[in-house]
Amino acid sequence: MSVSLGEDDLFVGRGAELSRLRDCAREVRSARPWVVLVAGPAGAGKTALVRHWLTHEDREDVILLRAYGDAAEADSSFGLVGQLIARMSGEQLHRFPLLRDGIPPASASSTQVAGQLLRLFDDLQTEGPVVVVIEDAHWSDDASLHVVKFVLRRLEADRVLTVITGRTPLPNEIRKLALDRERGCELVLRGLDENAVGELVHRATGEQPRLPVVQRLLEYTDGNALYLRTVLAEVPSEQLQGAADHTWAVPGTLAAALQRQLAALPAPARALTEAAAVLSVRAPLRTVGRLAGVDDTATALQPALTAQLMRWWPSDPSTPVMVAHALQRDAVLEGIAPGRRKALHAAAADLVDAAGAWRHKVAAADGADDELAAALEQAADDCVTAGEVERAATLLLWAADVASGQAEHERLLLTAAARLLSVVHMARAQDLLPRVRSCGPSPLRAAVVGAYAVIAGRLDEAESELSSALEATRDRPADEWTAAFAGTQLAITYLFRGTHGEEMMRVSRDVLGLSRPDRVLDYLSKSTLVYGRLYMDGPSAGLKELENIAPLPSVRHVPPADAYLLNYRGRMRMHCAMPSAAREDLTQVLLLAEKGGGGQGLEEYAHAFLVLAHYWTGAWDDAAMHADLAVTTATAEQRVYAYADVYGVSALVPAGRGDTQHAQELLHAAEQYVLPFNAGPVHMCRAIEAQARADWPAMVEAINNLLQAPPGRVLAHQVMWKPLQCEALIRTECLDKAAGAVSELAAMSDSYPALTPSAAWLSGLLAEARHDTPAARTHYERGLALPDAPDDHALHRAFLAHSYGRLLSGMGRPQLAGTWLERARKRYRSLRASAFLARCEDDLASALSLNPATRADRPLGLASLTGRERDIAHLVSQGYTNKEIAGQLFLSSKTVEHHLGHIYSKLSIANRRQLRDHVRRQTL
Repeated sequence: MSVSLGEDDLFVGRGAELSRLRDCAREVRSARPWVVLVAGPAGAGKTALVRHWLTHEDREDVILLRAYGDAAEADSSFGLVGQLIARMSGEQLHRFPLLRDGIPPASASSTQVAGQLLRLFDDLQTEGPVVVVIEDAHWSDDASLHVVKFVLRRLEADRVLTVITGRTPLPNEIRKLALDRERGCELVLRGLDENAVGELVHRATGEQPRLPVVQRLLEYTDGNALYLRTVLAEVPSEQLQGAADHTWAVPGTLAAALQRQLAALPAPARALTEAAAVLSVRAPLRTVGRLAGVDDTATALQPALTAQLMRWWPSDPSTPVMVAHALQRDAVLEGIAPGRRKALHAAAADLVDAAGAWRHKVAAADGADDELAAALEQAADDCVTAGEVERAATLLLWAADVASGQAEHERLLLTAAARLLSVVHMARAQDLLPRVRSCGPSPLRAAVVGAYAVIAGRLDEAESELSSALEATRDRPADEWTAAFAGTQLAITYLFRGTHGEEMMRVSRDVLGLSRPDRVLDYLSKSTLVYGRLYMDGPSAGLKELENIAPLPSVRHVPPADAYLLNYRGRMRMHCAMPSAAREDLTQVLLLAEKGGGGQGLEEYAHAFLVLAHYWTGAWDDAAMHADLAVTTATAEQRVYAYADVYGVSALVPAGRGDTQHAQELLHAAEQYVLPFNAGPVHMCRAIEAQARADWPAMVEAINNLLQAPPGRVLAHQVMWKPLQCEALIRTECLDKAAGAVSELAAMSDSYPALTPSAAWLSGLLAEARHDTPAARTHYERGLALPDAPDDHALHRAFLAHSYGRLLSGMGRPQLAGTWLERARKRYRSLRASAFLARCEDDLASALSLNPATRADRPLGLASLTGRERDIAHLVSQGYTNKEIAGQLFLSSKTVEHHLGHIYSKLSIANRRQLRDHVRRQTL
């Protein structure tokens, strides 16, 4: 008979792959993180390869974190993350509020979860290298996949090896985890070759196989490791090696081979294996035994383990078990008679937790079951309240499957799609689109089709479908949720158009007046109501509207549940030229997100508006840091609707610092993703980039393009673009138009005091262009006499001093001119605004009759650093420790330490104190 061997004894033919894994593990010990993707068809031996490597790897000081994807849990947000940290102690997790309770809450931000996981890895690395193994990544839940993607992008100098397995063909999103990085590789497992099959037969039988036997096995199994091992476990060795090559039968399929293998087990072992297949996930042996009706579970388990049909974890207190491979599980399920399978599912529903029971109840249902459908819908509503929208959609789709009547089936299907669309879960929502389109006409179908059109940018179609849905549900209490969903999506359509401010407000108020509560739709309607008011009456009116409908306490006392509204208050304050208050609100939003507060899906905008606030007030290093985080967050979460905004604002600091190529690359990226609602802000950023290059015609062109945007969107950002328009018109000598624009800016400064210095500078610049030197001097001096204020536009303050110095130089007052030009020079230096500094130094040299070639230029030493290095240097100058910097930038402290070494080398300094002094000298 075949020799009874363990899994490790039957491992053959993967020498090259093992060698590659070992090489990567050695490099990781030297703080060079690697990602290895092990890909191949089902049964190729991916898991066996990883287990064999782990078994024979030197793991004395290695911290191993493991997780397993499962199709049955793909809608459970952060399920994989929960598995990775399952063995961590409370002491290890106490610093991480989103991790310390096990699986992070579904409403948590993927970015914040990733940041805390990074910090956990940071702690663990002090004990030894960290090996992260994620098996069956193709079944990962989306939230966990976002976390993994984010974490891997931020590992730079860490002792972390990540090994991911997945079934081919793998989605590009998973392949990129390994291939879009310098230290990443893909190991593709194909069928075993003739030599490996011969070795496998030899180990299984104890005898050297004849070549025809090996060739026949290869012909039937195509070298699939699982198929081969299943056949070898079944066929006696004497029959396998018999003289007649056809005295033994090779099962025609792997499923057939597995079912024959299962049939050969003793009855208790077979029952235990069938029960484990029905449960589908890792479950305590005692639970599996109860479902199988087996008392002596240890004895029953052994034959299934020997046949390698089952796996168990004896070191775990509950000794969980599961069917070893998904293909084996499927084959076992296929072999169970339908009646017995339903009975097992019905019994399983009473043995698992409430969340897991629904799958078994649905599988046990005998035809239509409206009572079960209603219970599933109620459970879905509870999931929505808890922020578990993916899970809610699954429950609704199951409810549709067991509902009686086509109308009810379609209602539940459409509701599932609507739930996904309301939180922009587009990948899964897109999969439902063909089924949505096949539904019969109804208000809910029109609302869902309209919502798809909104996201696709087909706004005419969206408005038509959503308006008809809203009209059809008017004054029909039974359809209130449909009315609320349609109304919210219609208001968003108007928001994207940048028009119809009055209609936005009307529709939003109608939704808020409905009695059926829904947290997501409530927040969305409040935000569209606020923007409707802004579109009609300007930013101040929008802020006042928000304060009326959702009054919030002082920033430190805003509860986590209101983080969404706090985000909008911060954005409105920035629209109102109140950058200091905006900065406080938006910083608190990010702190609340770190603790699990609401606001998921808005972090990228919190960072983007923080870029604007910090750029305005002159904290350009902070602006650059938030620009990086805005892009990282939006791209990691695949929030394509925000790409134009985050790439656009990310260009501001590089433009001002003379990094023209990088700024233009970012603007080009922004323009690739422009939607109607964010075209204006991108044109505004393009104007700022042209301003930095003194390309006045390009600046005019950008402003003219901005003014072609929808009126509401133009009005929203007027405090930012109006000074740009004034300068562009003056510089291109369109003085009559400039006079009107400057007059409008001066009037705006009454409502937005932070614009007063800007209005003074531009009034003086206009007077100079008209050769009215006394008036120009008066305007400049009035502006310079204003006391410094927290909301001053730092760059405009520099422009004011610069323009006044130039004027005095032209008036023959070189010493006084030099004083003001030097003051402007210092302001530019504090910003490291080299694009403007060079012009100022030319003017200073001219005023003082210096030779530009010999004037005392001090190099901007920090300009030699990369963006990441500048962020770290900036935070060091503020007194942050490496761990604190890592938390701020979503890095590990090892990566921070690595970058500090490069910073010291580039600046020829030796320690943090010297770095702090260097940065402070640059910014004073």
